[in-house]
Amino acid sequence: MNKSYKLAAFDLDGTLLNSDNQLSPENCAALQDLEKNNIIVVLISGRMHRSILPISNQIGLENPIISYNGGMVKHASSGEIFHHTPVPADYAMEIISDCNEKGLHLNYCLNDKLYVAEKNQWSDLYETRTGVPANEVGNLSTLQDETPTKLLIILPPDQLPPLLEQYQETYKEKLYVTQTQPEYIEFMNPDVTKGKALEALAKRFGISLDNIVAFGDSYNDESLIRTSGFGIAMGNAVDPVKENADYITSTNDENGVAKAVYDIILR
Repeated sequence: MNKSYKLAAFDLDGTLLNSDNQLSPENCAALQDLEKNNIIVVLISGRMHRSILPISNQIGLENPIISYNGGMVKHASSGEIFHHTPVPADYAMEIISDCNEKGLHLNYCLNDKLYVAEKNQWSDLYETRTGVPANEVGNLSTLQDETPTKLLIILPPDQLPPLLEQYQETYKEKLYVTQTQPEYIEFMNPDVTKGKALEALAKRFGISLDNIVAFGDSYNDESLIRTSGFGIAMGNAVDPVKENADYITSTNDENGVAKAVYDIILR
């Protein structure tokens, strides 16, 4: 075993989970073996906490979970919230108004519950992927003055690039705007990234970043890979993640996580 690693952080979609959004027996066993070797396993995702918790329970973890791309850090078993950084209410209302005007579907995450104006193919897609049902409210403007943890636009992938660029320019330095799936544009507080959340959790545990290994695949994982002492990109990762990684493993459909765990961490 490489004893320099004390914490291992794993993205979910496209990394720990396969293309069917399932945790393979091989990957599950690999994470359990890390825990047996006294390496803290942390799940870190853009998903809501409530969507990550069943996976954490399946593995048998009792550690903090980093959710909402770093917007919340909450303990899996105690429910203690270590950290929460929501989106300011005025920016949330701006995004709601813009989506109403453009006819875009918007997921609104508040108090770890999901709200939508109306249920449709996009809310169904999100529920299929994450297991989180949507609460239909008719008009999200009724949630004015609230501070959601995250906002998420879901739209056809071919329409995403120009809109993502537009929102990143509009909310430059005001919000963290990123793509996490081919159909997802996510909005978080500007102080939120996976890397910053990992850094805060490492400080709480008294662990040096040099002793942390992290796995990721998508654009929101770039900060995670850069922040960790050793970054591992999936074979299916986007180029910016691969370029910042120290090692590239197999794809998420080839149990790339398990392979890297045994080849790199527990060798």
